[in-house]
This record gives sequence, structure tokens and C-alpha cells, in this order.
Amino acid sequence: MPLAVEDKCLAFHGPLLYAAKILKVHDPENAEEQTVNDDNDKNNEEGDEDEVPANLKDQECFYIHYRGWKSSWDEWVGLDRIREYTDENLEYKRQLVEQAKDARQAKKKAPSKPRKPVEPRKRKNVPGSAPDETGNPTQPSGPRIVIHISQQLKAVLVDDWERITKDKKLVSLPCKPTAAQLLDEYYETASANEVSPVVQSQLQEYCSGLRLYFDHSIAVILLYRFERLQYADHVEEPASTVYGGIHLLRLLTSLPELISLTSMDEFGCDVVVQETEKLLKWLGERPEIFQESAYVNTSSQYEGMALGM
Repeated sequence: MPLAVEDKCLAFHGPLLYAAKILKVHDPENAEEQTVNDDNDKNNEEGDEDEVPANLKDQECFYIHYRGWKSSWDEWVGLDRIREYTDENLEYKRQLVEQAKDARQAKKKAPSKPRKPVEPRKRKNVPGSAPDETGNPTQPSGPRIVIHISQQLKAVLVDDWERITKDKKLVSLPCKPTAAQLLDEYYETASANEVSPVVQSQLQEYCSGLRLYFDHSIAVILLYRFERLQYADHVEEPASTVYGGIHLLRLLTSLPELISLTSMDEFGCDVVVQETEKLLKWLGERPEIFQESAYVNTSSQYEGMALGM
């Protein structure tokens, strides 16, 4: 295969092909590796991550950079995962994408197994769940997922519920940090530990989707009745730039119910569960986000108006 340093190429990562650039070539028959000659190229930094893996040392392999991705995703690949950057292979890349789309569409259209009827239950207004506005719960018909929440974060939700519904306090707005800032910080932290472009893309899509969910659901399911008068002062602003960690935690614990109202496929559900549990773990390691000092007392006038709405 006539591939050399600095050549464009296509490389398999999972079932799909991605555009890449060759940074190094390892040939076991030659003593030296061919390396890109660019002092300003960040992809040529020394480190354990660019050493040839043991399983590839006895064969020709290539250290590649996926175009458009951070250098932390650079990796060694063997001949079985790399293709020349030709029109024929670009067409093959396009066909793989189309096949993946068709497979997902077919999976969505496949008949689901009949479910055993479940008796309707009246929904309770518990910490982390949406307040019941009408008393007539919507019956979920989509996929069911289970998200594990630590006892530590469950205790945070209970404290939050007591401060607002019993002590008649409010979270001081705007929060520091906001939900948007937390999601940005989490993305930067989590993406630095991901080496797969596919997983990286999923993480980015998850964080963007969660922020969108947050902005659209804050007034509908994330606020207690006592907080809605306060929300009226911030209705013109994106919720994720005003509300913070405790409201994000409420959303994460509501995701199983929200997902059950969608037509999300099994793969999408798996991604949501995995990414949500990682985010919950990260939040659990940041207790300073949920300090009691974030809550403020309200006036009797506010209390009367808020409960009279």
C-alpha cells in the first residue's frame, strides 16, 4: 500500500471510515520510523500514547490523526483499518454511512414486542420529578430506562425539596456556576479522556441535547410551584444560563420518564444511560455545587403571591 507520512487517508473506527492524515509510519523491517517533519505540529509531541502498541510492532502500521478531531484521539492502526484516499474509497465511505442510516431506520420500524398493560398510577411530586399540573398523568409508551443515582445525590434532592417546599426558600439566581457552564466544563473534562471519535461525537451530541432539553423543560417540569414566580423575572433568558447544578440534577433524574415519552431506539437509550451516569458521577464529586448557601429566604409578600398563582 503506497501510503507515506503526511498522506491523506481513510481509516476505520468502528463500522465507519473517517478522513485522516498519516503522522508516522512503522515498518518492522526498517530500524527508524518515518515521522512527520513539522516542529509546529502538535500531533508530533512525544509521549506514551504515540508509541507503537505491542500487537502492531511486528507489522507495518500507521500513526494517524483524524481530521477535525483533537490530537488526543490520534492512534496507531494496522493495514486492516486504513485505506487510500481515493474516489473509490470515498464512495465506499459514503455507502457505509448510508448502510448505517438504513440499519437504524429499519430497527426503528421493526415491530416491538407487546407489553403487558400497566395500571395507571397518579404521579407524585417527589424531588427530581416533574410537578403534576393536572392530576392526569401522561401514560408513557416509549422505551424504559433505568439510571442509577448515588445515595449522596438522592440526599441532595431531598434537601432541595425541603428547603423549597417546607422552608420556603429559593435558589439564588443566576446560579454560580450555571447549568451551561457545568455542561461545558464536563464536556471539556470528559472529552479529554475519550480516544474514540465516535464516542467523542456521542458525548458532544449528548451535552448539546441535554442543554436543549434543559432550556425547554425548565418551566414545564423542573420547577416547584413556589419557584415559578421567580422564573417570571428570567423568562427571556436561556434557562441554562440562569439556573444551575441542582436544576440540572432534577433534569437528570427525570430522564427515564422523559425518554419513555419518546420513540428513541435502543442504541440511543444506551448512550443516554451511559453518559448520564458518567455525568452524575462527575456531579457527585463536586459537592460545592449543592451548598445550602445557594438558597435564600423569601419575603411574606413573595410567599403569598407565589402560592396564590
